[in-house]
Amino acid sequence: MTKRKEDQYAFPCAVIRSNERTLLGQTDLERILDLEKVSQAMNVLGEFGYGDGKELANPRDFERVLRAELDRVYKLVFSIVPDKEEIELFLLPNDYHNAKVLLKSEFLGVDPTPLLVDTGLIPAEKMVQLVRERNYVFLSNEMKDALRSAEEIFSKGRDPQEIDIILDKACYKDMQNRAALTGNDFIIGYVRLLTDILNVNTFIRLREIGRPVEFFRKVFLPGGDIDERLFTASYEEGYQQLADKLAPFGFREVLSSGALLVQNEGKYTLLEKLCDDMRMKYVKDARYVSFGIEPVCGFLIAKESEIKNLRMILTGMLAGTAKEVTKERLREAYV
Repeated sequence: MTKRKEDQYAFPCAVIRSNERTLLGQTDLERILDLEKVSQAMNVLGEFGYGDGKELANPRDFERVLRAELDRVYKLVFSIVPDKEEIELFLLPNDYHNAKVLLKSEFLGVDPTPLLVDTGLIPAEKMVQLVRERNYVFLSNEMKDALRSAEEIFSKGRDPQEIDIILDKACYKDMQNRAALTGNDFIIGYVRLLTDILNVNTFIRLREIGRPVEFFRKVFLPGGDIDERLFTASYEEGYQQLADKLAPFGFREVLSSGALLVQNEGKYTLLEKLCDDMRMKYVKDARYVSFGIEPVCGFLIAKESEIKNLRMILTGMLAGTAKEVTKERLREAYV
């Protein structure tokens, strides 16, 4: 990054450092977990900027408060960075999610509204209009081509899974292309890690449901650090052997612990936690960059992870989930 670019990030990084003080650490999350009621938890969260201080009319309204906070952070980040294109890729999965929901809902004749999210580059209402009218002129080439391909292939086989496969591949290709344009090693490496994580998860899930290696080849996402041949050559091997092969990429524990629990008990919770913790360990390095896009990206990802943890805690409270169970599932905090 040039000196000029570093100077451009002096103000954004100062704003982010100030906002980092409101992030919840592990002890803060456990403090909230120890409470008995959602109303008590929301009172504590008010100290960290969540909500307007008013009592929730219904405990289940906490989701509205969490979404409002995430929306605030997105708006804050986009308002302070000198080059919005550098962080747009972090919102792309939400756009592709909405596109998948809209296509499948249309083809299956169901209402997409409950499944749409508002935190994409394209407002949900606008995406509804674009997909309904098949007006893709303002979309990226990757999304445009994927939507047309998904529509054509679904019309032949009527398999909704094909929509997921096509749009997931396009989403990660889109993210990888945009990451490359930034020229930033942190962002490029993060997207490559996300690609590897999804491929590892897909590999495990397909093996556990007995899908053949040919199907894995079909859904494999290129662009990560782990080559497709490493997976396909190990498709019949035990997870411990694969753990040794993936150790250089940081996936030893994911396979030796997470995948084994899936195999032995059919539980994916540990696998998902270990993968999320891998992301957070990578992102934490952003805190040590004085000036640049890294602290901004790190804060954005940290807030998304924090809200995921809070949603887990608050949902568990309402469902009566044992606190020990929820605690085991909590993702690693950024601070």
